[in-house]
Amino acid sequence: MGISYLAVLTIVYFGWIILSGNIHLFYMIWNVFLSWIPLIIALQMNKLSKKSGKKIRNNIIVLLLGLVWLLFYPNSPYITTDFIHLSTKKFYFSNPNYIPYGLEPRVLYNKDLKVWLEFINIAIGVWLGYVVGFISLYINQRLIRKKANNFISWIFVFVVNMLSGFAIYLGRFIRWNSWDVIKPKNIIAILTKDINSQSLKYTLIFGVFCLVLYLINYSIIKLAKEKNYD
Repeated sequence: MGISYLAVLTIVYFGWIILSGNIHLFYMIWNVFLSWIPLIIALQMNKLSKKSGKKIRNNIIVLLLGLVWLLFYPNSPYITTDFIHLSTKKFYFSNPNYIPYGLEPRVLYNKDLKVWLEFINIAIGVWLGYVVGFISLYINQRLIRKKANNFISWIFVFVVNMLSGFAIYLGRFIRWNSWDVIKPKNIIAILTKDINSQSLKYTLIFGVFCLVLYLINYSIIKLAKEKNYD
């Protein structure tokens, strides 16, 4: 049911962006849509893994779907970087009349409603896009835990988040999309040009960021499952 609620919220969010005439925010619709792809794939993988018949065939399909999932999953944590689109907005101004230790505030906050609405619109899209991606990774972690063990499942989470860190670097700085990576010439470019000290630094920064976000949300789920936290 929870995923159905998220789907309804997503449709409402898309409708709000379209009907409100925020054409410049249409990129958020596309980015949230891309974030849903790994969740749809993860749900299908989970469904196939539970089928008793034709296990070998199902396992092969799950593996192939897993590769496609890995290709699209970074779109979810990548959406958190869409906050940079707020950098051109003025949320506050320095107060020219400010006197140290006086009653005048040092900073005057912008009361333009449009500026704050754009912040809210982006924030909702970012949170929505990240959450659906998180659920997909959580589903796959549980799937690997069942197939292997808890330690392997956390190795999987760590590796996926580090790869996502590199993917965010490729998407934000090199301006590549998920489907660009499968092109042979682009794979060669990654191996020869885009693996360097700069990309490794950003991979580590973004990768740790993704991992921390995952751990926070994972902790929330664990807390929700506790029966005696009252």
